[in-house]
Amino acid sequence: MGRIAALARVSIALLACYETAAAAESRPQPLHGPGSLAGVWANSDYDRGRVYDPRRQVLKTADGKMPPLQPWAAALLEKRIEDAESGQIFATTLSQCLPSGVPAMMFYPGLPIQILETEGQVTMLNEQFTNWRIVRLNSKHDEDPDPGFFGDSVGHWEGDTLVVDTIGLTTRTALDQPGMPHSDALHVVERYRRTGENTLELKVTIDDPKVFTSTWTAVTHFELAPADRRIEEYICENNRRN
Repeated sequence: MGRIAALARVSIALLACYETAAAAESRPQPLHGPGSLAGVWANSDYDRGRVYDPRRQVLKTADGKMPPLQPWAAALLEKRIEDAESGQIFATTLSQCLPSGVPAMMFYPGLPIQILETEGQVTMLNEQFTNWRIVRLNSKHDEDPDPGFFGDSVGHWEGDTLVVDTIGLTTRTALDQPGMPHSDALHVVERYRRTGENTLELKVTIDDPKVFTSTWTAVTHFELAPADRRIEEYICENNRRN
C-alpha cells in the first residue's frame, strides 16, 4: 500500500505540473517589457502581391525619404536600380540562397519570424532559408567579432522596448533588395516595441559613416500570427526555390 500511495502522490504532482505548464502556455503574452515579443510575427508592411519595382523597394527613412547616401553610394544605388528596370536585377545574397543579413531580414520578403525569449537571450527563427539569429541580453560586444550575415548582436530592455545593438556585419549583404550598399563600419540599432495586442513596431537606426552622410532611421511593423501558426522549413538550393 505504501508503494501505491507513493505512486499516487507522484502522479498527482506530475499532473499538477502539467496543468501549470498548460495554463502558462495558454496565458496571454504580456504587452509590455520582457516576454512581450514572444510569438510568430509577419511583416505587415510588405506588399506580397505587387510586381517587383526597384524604386519602390528601396529602403526609405521613417518619413519616406531617400537615405542620406554619400554621392558615390547614391550613384551606385541608382545604377543598380536602372539596371533592374532594364531587366538586369542586382544579385543580392538571397539569389545565392544566403541570408539577407541585418537589417534587411526584418524588412522583406515578409516571411514569418518567430521570436523566443529565454534566460539571457532573445532568439529569432527566420522562416526564410531556415535561418536563426541570437541576441545576447545585458552583454558586451565581442572585442573583434568575425564579420557575419547576422553580426554580433547584444540587447537590453529600456522600459517596454527591446534595444538590439549589432556590429560585425559582412559587406556581402545589401540593405535592401535593389542593392543599397553598406561598409564594414555598419552599426545597426533596432528598437522592438509591442504596440497592441497583435502588433509590433520596429525602428532601425543605421550608422555607416563610410556610406552615409549621417545616421538615419527606418521603421516597419509586424502582426502576430494565430496561436497555432508555426514557421515552416524553407530550404533553398541553387535558388531553385525562387
